Amino acid sequence: MALGELFGLLVMLAALFGMSTVLTRRGGLNSAAAPLAALALTELVLLAAGLLGILRPAGFVLAALGLLGGVAEVVLAKKKGETCPLAAALENPASKLFWAVALALEVGLWLLRPEFLNFDEYSFWGTAAKLTSENNALYTACDTGLPWQMTELAALPLASFFFQMFGAFAPWRAIFAADLLMLAAVAAAAGCAKKARLACPLFLAGLAVPTLVTVAGHTALLNTAWLEFLGDLPAGMLFGGAVAFWLAAKGQGPAARWLTLPVLMLAANVKSNTFVLGLAAAGLVALDAILFERGGAKRLAARLGFGAACLAAPTAQYLLWNNYIAGLVRQNAAAGGMGDTASASLPAVVVNGLKLLLGLPAESYFEARSDLFWQYGSAMTDAFFHRDVSVFGTGAAVVALTLAVFLAAVLLAPDKGARLRAALFAVGSSVCFAGYWLMLWLSYAFLLKDSTPESLASYPRYFASYYTGWLLLALAVLGIGCAAAKRPVFGRAAALGAGAVFAAALAVGAEPQFTLLGVSGGEYTSVRGEVAVAKAAKETIQPGQKVFLIRQGDEGFSWFLFNQQLAPALVYGEGGATYGEPALVEGMAYGAPYTAEEFAALLEKEQVDVLLVSQVDDIFEASYASLFADGLAEAKEGPTLYEKGEAGWTPAGEVTG
Repeated sequence: MALGELFGLLVMLAALFGMSTVLTRRGGLNSAAAPLAALALTELVLLAAGLLGILRPAGFVLAALGLLGGVAEVVLAKKKGETCPLAAALENPASKLFWAVALALEVGLWLLRPEFLNFDEYSFWGTAAKLTSENNALYTACDTGLPWQMTELAALPLASFFFQMFGAFAPWRAIFAADLLMLAAVAAAAGCAKKARLACPLFLAGLAVPTLVTVAGHTALLNTAWLEFLGDLPAGMLFGGAVAFWLAAKGQGPAARWLTLPVLMLAANVKSNTFVLGLAAAGLVALDAILFERGGAKRLAARLGFGAACLAAPTAQYLLWNNYIAGLVRQNAAAGGMGDTASASLPAVVVNGLKLLLGLPAESYFEARSDLFWQYGSAMTDAFFHRDVSVFGTGAAVVALTLAVFLAAVLLAPDKGARLRAALFAVGSSVCFAGYWLMLWLSYAFLLKDSTPESLASYPRYFASYYTGWLLLALAVLGIGCAAAKRPVFGRAAALGAGAVFAAALAVGAEPQFTLLGVSGGEYTSVRGEVAVAKAAKETIQPGQKVFLIRQGDEGFSWFLFNQQLAPALVYGEGGATYGEPALVEGMAYGAPYTAEEFAALLEKEQVDVLLVSQVDDIFEASYASLFADGLAEAKEGPTLYEKGEAGWTPAGEVTG
């Protein structure tokens, strides 16, 4: 194992610690909330640098500023005879836990070295992170080998980039970056309760949330809640973490107050379909600032201005990104790509969906799908009450638990104003949940093409984004209630109770060996084998050569896995399929029917230089063996490269990895 990878990551973590120290000392920020602010500012700077084409210099500048900032604080404190300023970054018990868990997580992932396991990690998330790291440029500006434009938001690939600054790209460091964002959100939530006896159990409860919300009953399948590089859970945790940041930073000075804006921008910049979560967080922060900040009518204008800024900052960032992407899509279309593949624009979906909901006439496309619209609504309601999505059971059970945590916070509140404030977050977040539900309903009916009312594709994953953030927000509000309780014993009991309930649910409802707590390297054997083949092929393939992948039985996963390693050399073809004579693949969901002549013409049309034959079967042999000089003899022994020759496709060497 490369110690250099671990050391490089430690350097970047030290830079983040230096940033947190400066924010705590100079900005008056709660030390438990400082890591989230540091990550948000880092992402914002890297996004701007990426758009300007200076990503790598910006990364080095950020790292240098973080390290030098920490050193400068130590030197200045020593000159003034003050205590070590680094202790300020560890003042809150939740901050101590954050940095301890971050270090443990870094070493644990370095030892385990997990690979990407999910389809979407290869079709976008991991590939975007790899392209960004290897090209020192936003993935949107890289040649992906895909016929469409990558348009998803940039927070996760940029977070990965920051922790990939030293050494070659490694999936485990991307996973660490996503985990650190979630961990920072947990620290901000637990940091609302500033005493160790309160913060520690709440931190434990927050750590359990991603796993609890994604394990639906005992299963022998690996739960990847802390072992994946996908946007769903980080988006949800940052939704709750952004509001928790505001609660932890409130009352600690103007600098801490305004640092809420970059945190809200981070929460809104993870996934396009979770942008609404960032807006929900902004709305909740704005309401709390307007209604419950001190100053009365005299400072109403200032509070209204801050509330407007909370909503405007993430919205402006989102619109800027969309304008940037629109330009790239036009360029892609002009160059022969697919351009914009959406069936309807989001504003049109919202407007016409609301018209259908209110019984008003809508545009023809939406009217034609009105029956499907209502079928999806019925299916989602049924799933909410009857489909298990978490350790706690159904979505209704998760909502009930969340509202119970809010109720405990209301009951613990020391006065009427505090009770109203806790109730505001409970009611406001419930309204936001209704809005998120509506957004998913419209998406299922009018945007998602791989779903039916019977299947509700990715239903648990989509709702997990909201459930995780909502539970984390409830824990943050509970932490404030525990800290302010008139009788401290009740606050301690509530915090311990929350930690105990969440820990017990994790122990009873999840199998440790199928989570981060007990995962073994054997879970990654199959993927590592394919990655090794792809890397071996990459070493053999010459620059500029076009490669066509043949892996029979693939449903797209392996094609995207190979593309992540070989892009932009890999030709799209059918994007992962079982190739064969039409009669042999008839009825297959991922069958690609080509006669031998048609298959040869396809390779000619795509100007293929190399065939990477990863896996063949009887169908491929019966259909196309005549096109290969050896009749596929070497391919049947193992993954093989073939080059075009006079006698057909000729073996060019094995690629066993």
